[in-house]
Amino acid sequence: MSNLLKKIIKLATRYTKIDMDYVAKSSLWTSIDFMVGSILSMILVVVFANFLPKETYGVYKYILSLVGALSFLTLSGINTAVIQATAKSGNNGILPYAAKLQFKWNFLYTLAAAGLGIYYFLNGNNSLAYTLWLMAVLFPLDVVFNTYGSFLAGKKEFKRVSIYSSISNTIQMSVLITAALLSDNVIFLIGVYSFFRIAPNFYFYLKTVSIFKPQPLDQSEKKEIFRFARHLSFVHILSILAQHLDKIVVFHYLGAVQLAVYGIAVSIPERIRGYFKSIETIMLPKISGKTIEEIKTVFNKRIWQGILLGSIVSLAYILAAPLIFKIFFPAYLESVFYSKIFSLVLIFVIPATYFSNIVKGHKMLKVIYASSLGANILKIILYVIFGKLWGIWGVISANLLLYFFGTIYNFILWGIEMKRRKVS
Repeated sequence: MSNLLKKIIKLATRYTKIDMDYVAKSSLWTSIDFMVGSILSMILVVVFANFLPKETYGVYKYILSLVGALSFLTLSGINTAVIQATAKSGNNGILPYAAKLQFKWNFLYTLAAAGLGIYYFLNGNNSLAYTLWLMAVLFPLDVVFNTYGSFLAGKKEFKRVSIYSSISNTIQMSVLITAALLSDNVIFLIGVYSFFRIAPNFYFYLKTVSIFKPQPLDQSEKKEIFRFARHLSFVHILSILAQHLDKIVVFHYLGAVQLAVYGIAVSIPERIRGYFKSIETIMLPKISGKTIEEIKTVFNKRIWQGILLGSIVSLAYILAAPLIFKIFFPAYLESVFYSKIFSLVLIFVIPATYFSNIVKGHKMLKVIYASSLGANILKIILYVIFGKLWGIWGVISANLLLYFFGTIYNFILWGIEMKRRKVS
């Protein structure tokens, strides 16, 4: 069986021109981590959908979206910079240096979240105020300590990072599921969510540092890591806002109940999209080591392979969605059609992730700015306008349009960059 598997991998490598041996070894652990996280996440969503009032679930989703939107005030580009730098040099001092950088910069998040909490408190919304004050302290710590995963990915320690992540997810989700069964108090649920994210991350951060003893990091490497992280963080400002704005818009225009309906509709497609994007931890170290000339020879083929795979996954989900909702989300059957249409974005996720990895892995800063800023400005505008005009349908339509035209836009940017570099 082992020899047969090796032959299959060898044939797949020859046909696709992809290092399938590397993919198989690394994606195995990423897939295990994804499966563990997906099963637990699915159970959590089912529990929330069946045991929490729609109003409570909608407010919970809104708070997490608000907290996530404010994360542009952290040094959000540091994880990609850590993967890239670690893959290049392998220096163990990168992780503690990245943590130190984040401790310096993330206080901006604390100030903003605390200030927003004061605003809600003065306007009589104590639940939102208390949860924002709580997250003002806990969220920046979580962001710092989870950087160990990026460091391990840069080291290509996919097995280790998968085991650590699976344990963390199991602890957090198990406790949060128990909390949801015991109480529908939003402040309590957010508190449990936050604390049991930080605790495992803090432990595995310390464990990673103890295994990979920090080495001295020269000033030039420190400057380069900070420079790249700073650029990415600036680019990420709009993408982070846009990433969470759909739920904020639905809550603002339609209220908590409709946000719950939308949240359930997109929960499974977003989980699948999250898996596709998680491939970045495998792709980035590999792509960073390839030349632009090597990448260009397979670029178009990789894009179409990604579209084909995404189309198959999307079609499979569309066929399965009615049964899934009937069994697991009987109170949210109105979400089924929304969910099926939203799943069409999966067609374009792999090409987008592949393109993103190339420009990040080779530090194409001009392309990164052009790709991210243009797309996310349009996304924010469409979310606000379409959300106001057509509610949930408007937000879903905005997502589909953006992914479709974004793929075309990335093709154009790639062509321009290849001409600029005179790569034939």
